[in-house]
Amino acid sequence: MARTTSLVLSALAAGAVLVGGTGTAVADEKPGIVAAEKPAAGYTAPLAPHPQFFGPFVTVPPGQNLPATAACPSGQVPTGGGGTTTAFRIFFTDSLATGNVWVVRGTNTNTVNESIRAFVVCTTP
Repeated sequence: MARTTSLVLSALAAGAVLVGGTGTAVADEKPGIVAAEKPAAGYTAPLAPHPQFFGPFVTVPPGQNLPATAACPSGQVPTGGGGTTTAFRIFFTDSLATGNVWVVRGTNTNTVNESIRAFVVCTTP
């Protein structure tokens, strides 16, 4: 009986230490971390000044590597870009700007046709 009581008391003491330690860790203040301020009621974030344009989907047959392009409108230039795929078995080998066009190249390692599509982010110089 004394042994059982001793084990129960030890378990209760260990539990109290764990709970107390958790409370202390949670209550500690972290220097240098500041909570973000909430925006004023009715605030709307401005739209990005750099629109994004998508090119057409390009079908890439199995084992092939093909380009897809997306162009900026007249008077604008690319500031960045990239592409999307229709599957996990197609991957990009290139992603670059040339003139006012963004080009991505994709290699299809699947056994069926897959597609890629380029997008470009443009701005007025």
